[in-house]
Amino acid sequence: MMSVFRRLKTQQQHLLYACFFAFFCNGALSMTLGSALPDLRAAYHLDEAVSGLMLSAHSGGNLAAGLLSGLAPLYLGEKRSILLLSALGFLGFLMMLVWGNPVWLIMAFLLTGMGRGSVTNFSNRKVNALTLGSPAASNMLHASFAVGALVTPLAFLALRRALSWQAGVGFVMVALLFSLFFMGTRPMEEKERKQDKRQDKSLVFLKNKAFLILGGMMFFYLCSEYSINGWLVTYIQSKTSLVESLGSGEGLQQRLSDYSQMMATLFWVLMLVGRLGSAALSAKIHQKTLMMLASFSTVVFFALMLFGSSIAQVTFAVAGLGLSMAGIAPMTYSDAAIFTNRYPLATGVLLAFGSAGAVLMPSLVGIMTKSLGMLGGMSLILGAIVLLAVFAVLNRLMLGKTAIPEEAVA
Repeated sequence: MMSVFRRLKTQQQHLLYACFFAFFCNGALSMTLGSALPDLRAAYHLDEAVSGLMLSAHSGGNLAAGLLSGLAPLYLGEKRSILLLSALGFLGFLMMLVWGNPVWLIMAFLLTGMGRGSVTNFSNRKVNALTLGSPAASNMLHASFAVGALVTPLAFLALRRALSWQAGVGFVMVALLFSLFFMGTRPMEEKERKQDKRQDKSLVFLKNKAFLILGGMMFFYLCSEYSINGWLVTYIQSKTSLVESLGSGEGLQQRLSDYSQMMATLFWVLMLVGRLGSAALSAKIHQKTLMMLASFSTVVFFALMLFGSSIAQVTFAVAGLGLSMAGIAPMTYSDAAIFTNRYPLATGVLLAFGSAGAVLMPSLVGIMTKSLGMLGGMSLILGAIVLLAVFAVLNRLMLGKTAIPEEAVA
């Protein structure tokens, strides 16, 4: 696995590490929004409708960044575009601290989404280009996100208790400033492209079946991940069988709350472990095969979590779910390197596929829950995971068949 890094020049290694730190900051940014939302609501007297619009604005900004961050380098250059776009995340957090107007805050969340999506696009594309699509490097990149997602809620809570919630937000802002500094001081080779400039703006890869299959995988994967992150705690707290397992009497609700939060943390801990494990396994097993096996495993563990009736079953299922899902997104980006290294817009479009699922599915789960109950709503996620497995099989069948015709540029 380390051979991927050793064969790079020193400057390339430094740029790779800057991408890893930027992804750490993306994980920090993502989790801080959820951690700070209750304090924002209390400080600025926001209702549930405004809070929902704020979160939707973040997802919308993340979606818009897919294409924006693909086009910006064509006009501003690579370094200036990533510095400008990633700075939007810092600006969004700054706006949260200075004014509580609902429209202002919705704009702030929109900017954090645009900054996050731009970093996701740039870092995935750059790591793929530097390492020639190494699945190990891609898994390491996404493991950095998991580290940020794990560390930041703890840092936010500690700073909130010691100082204020504003100090917790300030922690992420400082990390984002360091990320901007690291990116700004790394040399980026702005090479002249040999191909026709029309290829820079081309969407011809959308005609390629292999790319569309990867887009389908990304859509259903992020449908699942975002819905699980958003609804896991609520679902666990609604399970009558778990309430009975935790006993009765005083403090029952607190024990249930603590257990559900522990499961959310366990999920991300195992996501981190799984991404490191996928990085190692990808050196021995083809990533298309790994993604297919991981997708099947995800179906099994989510079903066990959904229908498990004891604490032992649910805990085991959540742990298995984190391990199974961990490497799917990184390897999807890595598998798409044949497209993303050739067409600048391909990474952004792949991100847009996933972001569309991230925006759509959590809302659908909420709608289904109102009419069919929590089990009915969560079953919708199971359907998305089954479709993820179907696309993973189709992707495995494409092994050795992926090709980009030269005349596609014309």
